[in-house]
Amino acid sequence: MISVTEYCTPYAGMPQVIRGDGHYGVMERFGLYRWHVMDPVRFDSDLKITMQDLGWHSGRRFLQQKSDISSVCFWYQAEPHAKFPKLGDWRQLEIN
Repeated sequence: MISVTEYCTPYAGMPQVIRGDGHYGVMERFGLYRWHVMDPVRFDSDLKITMQDLGWHSGRRFLQQKSDISSVCFWYQAEPHAKFPKLGDWRQLEIN
């Protein structure tokens, strides 16, 4: 079994490790962050991110997972700017 330890640095860290209780199939969960201050992700109009969720089988083989992953993106914007378009309702924004 691999021991996971919390850590924090100025630009990346894992400050939260919720260990499984050994019952009811509760697995470990993690809270992580990564700030791209020194290596910003630059874009002009659109940004699409794909996250690959892999674990490990025995023998160091990849295991496709279905984790609950969320993310947030902040951007800096020059002022003044054009008015943002109106967002659709939740049915138009929902991702299947």
